[in-house]
Amino acid sequence: MAREISLFSGYSQKENRTTNYCLLVLKMMYEENPKFLGEVLSNLVDASLGDLVGVRFQQQQKRKSSVPDGLIFQRPFAIYIETKNFDRFYDEQLGNHLEALHADGPGAKVLLALGKFEALTDDRFEQIRRLCATTYQDIYFGAVSFEDLLGAVRDAPTTSKNLSDAIADFEACLDEQGLLPRWKTRLDVVNCSGRPREVIDGGTYLCPATGGAYNHKRSKFFGAYSQKAVRHVSLIEAVVDVEGPDQATLKWSNVKRPASELLELARERHQQWREGQYPIRVFILGERHHTCFEKTSKGGMQTSKRYFDVGHLEPTNAADLAEKLVREKWE
Repeated sequence: MAREISLFSGYSQKENRTTNYCLLVLKMMYEENPKFLGEVLSNLVDASLGDLVGVRFQQQQKRKSSVPDGLIFQRPFAIYIETKNFDRFYDEQLGNHLEALHADGPGAKVLLALGKFEALTDDRFEQIRRLCATTYQDIYFGAVSFEDLLGAVRDAPTTSKNLSDAIADFEACLDEQGLLPRWKTRLDVVNCSGRPREVIDGGTYLCPATGGAYNHKRSKFFGAYSQKAVRHVSLIEAVVDVEGPDQATLKWSNVKRPASELLELARERHQQWREGQYPIRVFILGERHHTCFEKTSKGGMQTSKRYFDVGHLEPTNAADLAEKLVREKWE
C-alpha cells in the first residue's frame, strides 16, 4: 500500500527509510520553490528538465478557441525512483519501471536508479539506456549516487534556514548509514603503543570484534599512534571478523582482491598473533610508511582511536599521505 512520505515513516527496511528521507528533502525543496527541484533534476539527469518543472505564468497565450489575458498552468511530470542501499540493480526490475512509467499519462517522465555506486562505467545500465533511446523515448533515465543527489541538492540556491538545516540533517543521515564515500578520505588513527610488532612487522591490527571502542568506521588509511604522534601510515586493504576456526566475515575491502584471498590472509594473521581468541577483528594493512603527524597538546590520546578527514591533502596513496602529514599538527 502506498504511503505519504513523512518525518515519522515507520518503515522497518533501511531502503524504504532511505527513500522516504530522499523524497522528503525533494518535497521540501519543491514546496519552497518548484524551480529548486527543476535545478536538481537538471544537474542529475538532463539540463532540459529544469524547464519542465514548476508553474508557468503567461499573457495573451492563444488557446484553441480563446486568447486569455493571463494564463497560469503547470505541466505534468512523474519521477520514479528505485533505491538501493548497495550497488545491486536488476535490468528486469528497471525495465518494468520503464513500462509502467511510459503508461503513466502525458508529461515529463524520469526514472532514477539511486544507489551506493562505487563507480559507474560507460557500459553500466547499457540495456536500460538503449530502451530509453528506442522504445521509451519519452523517459529520461539517470543512475545517481547518494553523493550525486546530495551535491545537486546542496548546489540549489536555497535561502531558507529551515531547508538548509534539513539538508544538513539529510547529509548526516546519509553519512551515518554509510551511503556517502567519506571513507575514501578518512584516516583511522589508533593507539598502537602496546602492539608495535603486530602493526609494523606484521602489517596487521587486531582488536575484539565487538561494538563500542572497537567498532571502527570504514576508512581508507590506518595511522599507528605512539609517543605523541602518528608514526606510520598504511592503506587499509580489508577488515575481516574472525568469529571461529572455520568462520570469518569480510566487513569491507578497499582493494581489488578476491574475498577468498582476504579471508584466508586474515585467518593466517589471526593464527600468528591471536590464535585461539575469538571473535577478533583483523585489519589487513598495506605497506607501512614512516611519518610524524604530531599531537601538540598535552598528554596522549584520550581515546583508543580518532578519525581525521585528510581530503584537503589530496593524498594519492599511503606514501603520499605519510609525506604530507609530516607538515601537519593536531590537538
